Amino acid sequence: MRALTSALLILLAAASPAAAKTYDGMAFAGPTISGDSVVWGTEYSDGSGAVKVDGRIVARFERMTGKGERRQFGGTPGAVSASATRLAYTLDESRQLPGGDGDSGGSEASVQPLVSTGGAFTNPLGCAGAYATTAADGDTVVIGMNGEPPCGGVYLDGRKIASDDPCQVRIAGPYVAWRTAPCGGSGKLVIADRATGAAVASLTPAKGARAWGEFDLDERGNVVAAEGGRVVAFSLADPRRRVLAKAAWSSTVATAGGRAAFITVDENVGPERLLLTDLNGKVLKRLDRYGKRRWPEGEIALTDRWVAWSVKRDVYDHPTGPGNVFLKKL
Repeated sequence: MRALTSALLILLAAASPAAAKTYDGMAFAGPTISGDSVVWGTEYSDGSGAVKVDGRIVARFERMTGKGERRQFGGTPGAVSASATRLAYTLDESRQLPGGDGDSGGSEASVQPLVSTGGAFTNPLGCAGAYATTAADGDTVVIGMNGEPPCGGVYLDGRKIASDDPCQVRIAGPYVAWRTAPCGGSGKLVIADRATGAAVASLTPAKGARAWGEFDLDERGNVVAAEGGRVVAFSLADPRRRVLAKAAWSSTVATAGGRAAFITVDENVGPERLLLTDLNGKVLKRLDRYGKRRWPEGEIALTDRWVAWSVKRDVYDHPTGPGNVFLKKL
């Protein structure tokens, strides 16, 4: 029995990154960090879902019961965001249209943002669109709506500051930023003044790079972004790109405190390592290693003190596959 217990402890230690808090279930939305807590959205096999803070359920949605109907999180990035005073998530309700089989485009989706200031979740815009993304900082929530007028645009605490259809929004310090549609196409990266909403920079991908991917920025105006198949860093003060990784998993990047977090790839295998680097690409920590039984899921979140990420335990696309959320102190 003692030998079996020791073996189990060794297996558990090998399964979790050193010194990281580990939570059961993978993140279908997020994870994101609020203070010393990790927040994410999870979905269950019965079609329901929940928002969790450190594993504790703080909000739930029930499954839709009509034929061909489904309710789920609105997708990453920005499907869940949190600060000390705000919590937001996006809810996607889809319905199969008459004559459609769900796989040939015969369906429609309606995505709405839901925000709580400590009480019930409500839609502060009163409208829905084809896609929604959120970001929170302090008492401010940024919402990006991809939809028909008058709903589409970028909103700062309910005030429309741009009519762009955004793929992603971010907020940090004096800046709010968004990536414009077409998502995965030749959209722009726009950085604006938080107080006025006026754009201070509008950036296109470098020549030869197909498009901007996910991005993040900090309060000093540093930006880390997926650009084509690589990860680059630059700032408002110095817009020259510094290549942090020539090949990277472009679905999530993060920056804070003069550091960047991203996932490198092996062209023969896929995602390889989750790295923490400085803004010149020097590796500071190797946070996780991926493989056939350990695949990235959701987003990376980074603050001055914490990093959070999620994995699923297989590469298959399963609606509620096994996985974990990790929160590690830096």
